[in-house]
Amino acid sequence: MKSVMGRAIAIPFLQRLIAVNTCNPPGNEHRLSLVLQDFLQELGMTSSISSLEKGRSNLELVLTGSGRKRLMFCGHLDTVSPWTSAAGAYDPHGAVIDGNRMYGRGTSDMKSGLAAMLLAAASLHQEGIQLDGDLIFLATAGEEVDSCGARIYAEHNNLHDLDGLVIGEPTSSKVAVGHKGALWLRISLFGRSAHGSMPHLGLNAVEGMTEIMAILHRHSLEWKAVDPVLGTSSLSVNRIEGGIQTNVIPDRCAIDVDIRTVPPLDHAQLLAQIELKLQDIQQLHPEYRFQVESVLDRSSVYTDPTQLLIRTALDISGEAAEQVQGVSYYTDGSVLHDHGRLPILIYGPGDQRLAHQPDEWVDIEAYLQSISFYRELAIRFLGTIEP
Repeated sequence: MKSVMGRAIAIPFLQRLIAVNTCNPPGNEHRLSLVLQDFLQELGMTSSISSLEKGRSNLELVLTGSGRKRLMFCGHLDTVSPWTSAAGAYDPHGAVIDGNRMYGRGTSDMKSGLAAMLLAAASLHQEGIQLDGDLIFLATAGEEVDSCGARIYAEHNNLHDLDGLVIGEPTSSKVAVGHKGALWLRISLFGRSAHGSMPHLGLNAVEGMTEIMAILHRHSLEWKAVDPVLGTSSLSVNRIEGGIQTNVIPDRCAIDVDIRTVPPLDHAQLLAQIELKLQDIQQLHPEYRFQVESVLDRSSVYTDPTQLLIRTALDISGEAAEQVQGVSYYTDGSVLHDHGRLPILIYGPGDQRLAHQPDEWVDIEAYLQSISFYRELAIRFLGTIEP
């Protein structure tokens, strides 16, 4: 069989992954797990699939070495929803190659990184290289919504056995040492309905919500934090729902708030401060009642650049330690970092600016080069055993 690192195999392999619809919701990641497993079986490699629920699964491949150290390559199987034909020129699952770009949902985020990590592991097996440590490849379900695959893996496996974690999310082939945290809140305000012609008999929850939004934005500067690597925290109201019809005073309104955090912000303290500020609404309008729900809570992740994993990655990429960066999105690393103990590298061939965008694409040369990067990283970090 030809080298799995070569264009003849690597490019069609990524096209196969893009062609499989794993848009989340609902995910349907199991269909892609089977594609990966079939490919590995053709190479004589044994992988295991863990079912999560109907149509959803994780896949794990272990290249067993000496066991002296353990390194994990991790990527997610799911993508966000496809773009419409009106929004983009290319078929979201067509994996069309135009020039040196491959277009399709997941090309950047992050099936290119997923494919490259798997091919890097497969190349080691194909060439009979014995690692002085174990290399684990984990493909997870659900990262785009709730990280269900990573959470279930963490519940059933001892993360303390790992010495390093590599996440293949898009970084434009740059070394990233962390990411912001994410706190998603759903704030509901309850008033009292009435006929639209008699608003004084009701308590308008939509109008009351505008006051809550003003409070959030007014105090967001107090909650702002800046980290030299991870960047600046942010708060945005990205969804609103309320009202029944034009002639009915709405008795309920809800907003979804997306907060991205960096150290030293603490999510529990931030939530308590927000609830305290919202009590101002009830002081002005005692009949109002509000509710705050935490929809998603992902911690920030940061690895000291002096850690061996990061130093090794910088040596391979040729970047200086002063160039290390963080990314704004969150990853499965926030679930798998073993309470901050585990060194995490985020590195992938995709461009984060293209994630979730119409006509998402990946540079094919960057994808091919990332296979070599991951392979070299495994060899240098774990070492090899002479036959």
